[in-house]
Amino acid sequence: MKRRLRILQAGFITFALAALFSCENNAEKGTLEFALAVPDEETGTKSGLMADSLPPAYQLMVSVEDLAGKPVLTDKLIPVYTFGTGLISEKIEIPAGEYKLVKFLVINPSGAVVYATPVAGSPMAYLARKPLPVPFRVAPGTVNQVVAEVLKVGEVSPEQFGYVSFGIAVITPVSFWTAAVIDNPMIMAPFPPFTEAKLTVFARDGWSYSFKLTAGPNRLIVRRSDVYIFLVEKEGFKPVKMEIGLKRLLETTKESPLILKIPYESTEPLKLVLQPGPEAGKDAMISNLQPDQNFGDHKYFEATFLSEPVLTVMRLNRSLIFFNLNQLPKSATIRKVMLRLSYEVPVPFDSTLLANTGRFTGGVLQQVTEPWDEYKVTWNNQPASTELNQVLVYPFVRNVNFIELDVTRLFVPVNVTDMPNHGIKFKLIPENSFPGFRFASSDHPNIALRPMLIIYYTLP
Repeated sequence: MKRRLRILQAGFITFALAALFSCENNAEKGTLEFALAVPDEETGTKSGLMADSLPPAYQLMVSVEDLAGKPVLTDKLIPVYTFGTGLISEKIEIPAGEYKLVKFLVINPSGAVVYATPVAGSPMAYLARKPLPVPFRVAPGTVNQVVAEVLKVGEVSPEQFGYVSFGIAVITPVSFWTAAVIDNPMIMAPFPPFTEAKLTVFARDGWSYSFKLTAGPNRLIVRRSDVYIFLVEKEGFKPVKMEIGLKRLLETTKESPLILKIPYESTEPLKLVLQPGPEAGKDAMISNLQPDQNFGDHKYFEATFLSEPVLTVMRLNRSLIFFNLNQLPKSATIRKVMLRLSYEVPVPFDSTLLANTGRFTGGVLQQVTEPWDEYKVTWNNQPASTELNQVLVYPFVRNVNFIELDVTRLFVPVNVTDMPNHGIKFKLIPENSFPGFRFASSDHPNIALRPMLIIYYTLP
């Protein structure tokens, strides 16, 4: 056998195809990685292919089908990278399942096929222990391997390997450097804000491929074309499409990469968090048993109906709160508003109060429609509120001491109203049976428990 290989000037290269389970993105997918190794002709043992054995612009051309013959990868060009003293390919993710390798070629920087795996039944197939197609399995959670043996092509025709044509007459790899940046006018040179992004390259002949760019110069290999369309995408930003000529790519270096600018116009809402303390906060409690007394420094934001131990009667409490939105830009458009309320110790209640009542029992947050003063408001002079756009607070039992409520409708009315907004009133429905809720107010000594308003907004 060794003599025949010398006559044909052919050598074996073993490519190990490892399918690694990816549990981060999809439990039903695996990741294919091509690792290269070369058999030693003198000893017959395998040794790692040295990084300088092949130029870094070499590529693999791979075709994979499922067992029904349906193409999964067709003439897929996969760049080969140096890894220590060896070479590995770029990783390819495919769904877990049964597959077969039907084409396996190694292409040099000039676009010529230098190694190929012969197809079963072809004149060169007898030299390979496992000619194509080579079956393999990608199973989640395990490492799956398949070995594809390739022969050095030399002057042998494609037909000898079982291929009608290698199809590489116009395939010439092009290597270039590029980097993505956030085009923020607030950030000045010489500190380019390199960022991660996704780059999809489209060639004129219909070929395309997506690359994951790291935050810095990236060396990429693409199919040769006189002009390309680049699509740059980054989560939270608008996609950018641009046309790039081949000459521009060939001029790039690691020190002078092609800069892909992502405009600083974010499509994700911005966020404003308000959690005022005693000085900046505006909230107060009002009580029906002390209708003319002000509780502007009350440490609880509550809506309760509880027995009064001294007077042996039931006390009904309501609360008012107002958040100053002056920090919000005047041109902002509010998209969502969340209210986070926390408590020290929950108000105990009998869950049977909620059963078979045929009506809602709990709390309600209503828009205050009249002005009020934190240190003057009482039960008797409390401001009016409206049921329009109100937000219900359902009784809850959780293993955490807070609740988050979507109160967007109190700031961006669903039901149109021209009534002014002077804050939020918290009260019970009904007000004569349910014990209620007792959350911390902005006057509470524990900063972490104070009410927090989170506003998501966009700018024009």
